[in-house]
Amino acid sequence: MSLKTIIVHVDTTSRSGERVKIAAQLAMDDDAHLIGLATTGWSSFVFAMGAIDPMVPPCSMDLEPVRQDCRTALAAFEAQARALGVASVETRLVEEEAGMALALHGRYSDLIVLGQTRGAANSVLVRNDFPEYVLLNCATPVLVVPASASAGSVGRHIAVAWNGSMEARRAIASAIPVLQRARQVSLVIINPELPGMDEGDEPGADMALYLARQGIRVEVLCRATQDGADEAIIDAMSACGADMIVMGAYGRSRLREFIMGGVTRTMLESMTVPAWMAH
Repeated sequence: MSLKTIIVHVDTTSRSGERVKIAAQLAMDDDAHLIGLATTGWSSFVFAMGAIDPMVPPCSMDLEPVRQDCRTALAAFEAQARALGVASVETRLVEEEAGMALALHGRYSDLIVLGQTRGAANSVLVRNDFPEYVLLNCATPVLVVPASASAGSVGRHIAVAWNGSMEARRAIASAIPVLQRARQVSLVIINPELPGMDEGDEPGADMALYLARQGIRVEVLCRATQDGADEAIIDAMSACGADMIVMGAYGRSRLREFIMGGVTRTMLESMTVPAWMAH
């Protein structure tokens, strides 16, 4: 099992190069095809409706400057990816809002690489909930790259957040190729005695055995906390020196997380290392 197609969101912001660097590393690890995708932020559907429906006013906006920015970003992506050593590279310019474009094109890839939208240097063409939208509207796992700090090598020491959920299981299964290459994998379990974990007398033993059979070296880290699981996971990541986290996303409804908070929301807001997520 390996990653064969990776798609990365590129634009003219200062963070685009960091995303490309990480995507290129993952592509070279598996000899994967790397696709750089840039979007205009405007759907062709808007222009089509103006021509079809007389009740919709025609849109006369000149998108050529935006398209030129996309072409510039794609040229920079291709030059960077080839300079880093990626053998198979493709560029795509899509007339669409970025979330919808990545959710659609990502269906035909093994991984989507995109950026955190909170905190720094975001494109005005990207919605604030960009990572969340792609996560919830595409079955492909998403690697979210932090908006701050330079990315070095990723996936050498990985923290895996395990809570027994379907979402966490999907994230782990999708990340097997990366986990197999890691020098160290830490299976992080928060409050394993809580109802719903069903981890038995040795929390994490079954998942650790599953990973071991995949050739993955793993240690189990159990943490008890009276605070939120989100803060405990971040603390555990920091303590073990992880450069990536693998976790399920939105195990409960997005509305409930918006009202009450949750691990996914906190991670997307406070992440300091790339987060491999699946819903």
